[in-house]
This record gives sequence, structure tokens and C-alpha cells, in this order.
Amino acid sequence: MAILNSVSDFIWNKKQSSTPLDVSNLTPQNLYERLDSYYQNNGLYESLQATMYYSNLYIEALKPLRNPVNRSVEFYVSKICPSKVNIISDNEAVKEAINQFYKWSNFGSVIQVSKRQLSLYGDLFLKVVSTDKVYFEVINPKYVTDFETDNRGYLTEIRIDIPVEIEEKQYTHTEYWTKDYYSIWEHQQGISAKLENLGTPDDFSFLAELGIDFIPIVHIKFKDVGNKRGVGCVTHAIEKIDEANREATRLNQLLFRYNKPVFTVQANSTDKDGRPIPAPKIKSNEDNIELKENSILYLPGNSSLQSLIPNINYADALSILNSMLDEIEKDLPELRYYSIQDSNLSGKAIKMLLAGAVDKATEAQDNFLAGLKRLNEMALTIGKNMGLFKNIGSYENGDFEHEIVVPAIFPTSIDETASLMKDLVAAGLSLATALRIAGFSEEEILQAVQEKQAEGVSPVDNLLAQRL
Repeated sequence: MAILNSVSDFIWNKKQSSTPLDVSNLTPQNLYERLDSYYQNNGLYESLQATMYYSNLYIEALKPLRNPVNRSVEFYVSKICPSKVNIISDNEAVKEAINQFYKWSNFGSVIQVSKRQLSLYGDLFLKVVSTDKVYFEVINPKYVTDFETDNRGYLTEIRIDIPVEIEEKQYTHTEYWTKDYYSIWEHQQGISAKLENLGTPDDFSFLAELGIDFIPIVHIKFKDVGNKRGVGCVTHAIEKIDEANREATRLNQLLFRYNKPVFTVQANSTDKDGRPIPAPKIKSNEDNIELKENSILYLPGNSSLQSLIPNINYADALSILNSMLDEIEKDLPELRYYSIQDSNLSGKAIKMLLAGAVDKATEAQDNFLAGLKRLNEMALTIGKNMGLFKNIGSYENGDFEHEIVVPAIFPTSIDETASLMKDLVAAGLSLATALRIAGFSEEEILQAVQEKQAEGVSPVDNLLAQRL
């Protein structure tokens, strides 16, 4: 059997890892945990330092002062898919069934979690669940121990291990699915337990008894590079982010010394025997004076006050750091969005400036919608077998065919559309052709063409007004 029976518990591969911050040799579960830390940005390097300590490896103290991971992820969360989508199908019963499926799933809320996991981890697992209803839930990819797929990307095997607490005791909920059957255990042997050691399943069923011949779980990748698991939006830039944080941390250490003393008093004389005289203590009312803002210190003769902050060109050092941030922005072009989103640029200009980010978002959106479509078809099949969805036809006959329509990642404004329409019509194109080029649906085009021109209002103006 190709699927793993346990989750490897090693954290770092000491022989192959070229640097303590290298992510290339992490297990998928440890990589997800690492990406979680970058996204939350709280105690990011403290947890890493603890890991290094127990692994007998060294890592310098770093602070997450230049960490763009959260911003990068949230860009794609806002662009991949809205909280409400439009289902288009020639079969009205199918459209109603999918909308009911989304309602039972609490689509608007669950889809937000889905998009964050897809963008951050690079992997998203959605499972169709059937009780008295049919709905989908999100499986955190860190709980997916291993899986296998066919050449179409459809799951053929999958093992899931979820830590749970039952009556204040720690258990592991283990699911193992094939295309023939599923088994479920609640046990205390941990996620590394072998399947053959778990005993009789607490729940077991052949999928044929459910009327299906597929695993009701969909795996979606943010970016598909041909590997078993996908790649998230920031994974490729992690080491550059670490280097930027290293430079920022060092610069802050030199500049502020992290609230440690920044001045020292030095004596510049010797006693009669030529021995150095200790530095004088500055006292007032028998107490040492603490350096405070706007303090004026009066020192004894032959003594001086020296700063412990190095006399370096901080502007040049900051320029080096900014160059690193510019390099990261090239790897994460979506970061530019946050500096231009409040500008008055047109949608076309924004798309040109963010071409790299739009390409990444488009690929992720295509993958997401394709996976969501497969999930819908699974839900329709299961719901039909349960008697929940009636008169929807069958998958084999192509009755479940539908499209999921979402807005453009950067939609064209009404003003831009109106200007384009006028230019196309002025160039001699028919109204229908101009509307089609501008991106209107066939139903909207038919409505516009059939409308009689009202006094002072053209069909185009009428149609544009409806979109406002």
C-alpha cells in the first residue's frame, strides 16, 4: 500500500538542510505549522529558536519586523472567490440543488476559511458530509497524513488524523478512505499509529452502500508544480523574508540596543603611579543619576561620555534593507496592491501594475472553481441517493453540468465600460457585437437589443444604469 501508516516526527533534516531556516526539508505538516507562524506573526522566531535548541542547532535571535505574509495571503483571500457565487445551469433543478447545498454548508463563512488555507498552505481539502442534509466541511491539510491520486487528480486513498478531546482525554480521530470503503477509529495511539494496530473500526462502510464509487473529498492546489501537494502564495519567498528580518533586527539592535544602556562614562587620567583611574560615578543626593530625555550631565575633569551606538551610516544600511524588500516584492507582486489601492487609477491601470499578482490569482481561482465544481457534482450525487434532490438527472448523462460565475479579479468600472462601448459603436460595430466585446452576457445583450429607445435614453445607457 502506497499510503503512509504514520506521520514522520522529525523536524529538521540535519544532513541535508543548508541553513536552520531552510524550509525545503520540512515535512508537509511541519511546513504548514511554520506557515501558520508566519501568517500570525506572533512569536514567529521564538518558537523556531526553541525548536533549534532541542535539535541542537543554532539560530540567531530574530524579530519579525518585515513580515509580509499576512498581507500576501489576504490579497488572494479577497480576490479568489466572493462569499456568494452565481450558478449557471440549463437544468434549473441542479441550480436549486447546488444553492441548497451551499446554504446547508454555510457557504459564506466556510469559504473564507477555505480561501485562507488554500492561499497560505497551497493545499485545500473539502469533504462532502451527509447526515439528514448534505454539506461540505474544510479539512485542515495539516491533519491529512497522506493521500494518493489518479492521473486526473482525483483521490484514490487518503488518511486523516485529527487530535480530539473526549471527556477531558486526548484521542485521535483517524479516517481512512479508499474508492471501495472507509474506516473510522477513535483511539489513543496517536497520529503515528499503524492502521493494522488500531483494531476493529468504530465505523465502517462500503461506498457502494452509499451509492457512490468515489471518495467524497476534493483536493485543490493554489499552485500546481507537479508535486503531490501544492505550493502556497508565499512559500517560495520564506528565506528572503527571513533575511529581511535578519537585516531589520540587526539594524534595530545597533540603533536602540533593545533598551540596554547606550552611554558609558570614561576616565582619561591616571594616578601618581600611572595606574588608570576608575570612571567617576555621577551622583546627586547620594544616588546615581539615570540618563533621561533632555538631561544635562556635569562630569568631573578628565572624563568623557561615550555612546555605545555604532557611528555607522544608518541611511545606507536602511537602503540595503529596502533593496531586500524590493526583491521580496518581485516574488510577491501582490504587495504592491496595498500601496495603490487608495489611488484613482483605473481598473485597467491596476491590472497592468499588478500583472504578476493577477496571473497568480487567476491560476488559483481557476483551480479553486474547478475543485468546487467537482465538489458540487459529488454533493448532487449523494443528495440524489439520499432523496434530498429530486428531478436533477444523473452525472453520467451530463445533467449535472454547470458553471460557477464570479466577478473579475479587478472588474472594469462602469465609466470604462461606457467609454469602451461608445468607441466600439463609433467604430462601426453593431450594438450586439460591442456589448459582447465589453463582457455582457447573452441575456443582457438580448435585452439591450430588444429595448426600444426611450426618449433621451439609449439601450446602452439603460443597461449600464442597471449595473450601477
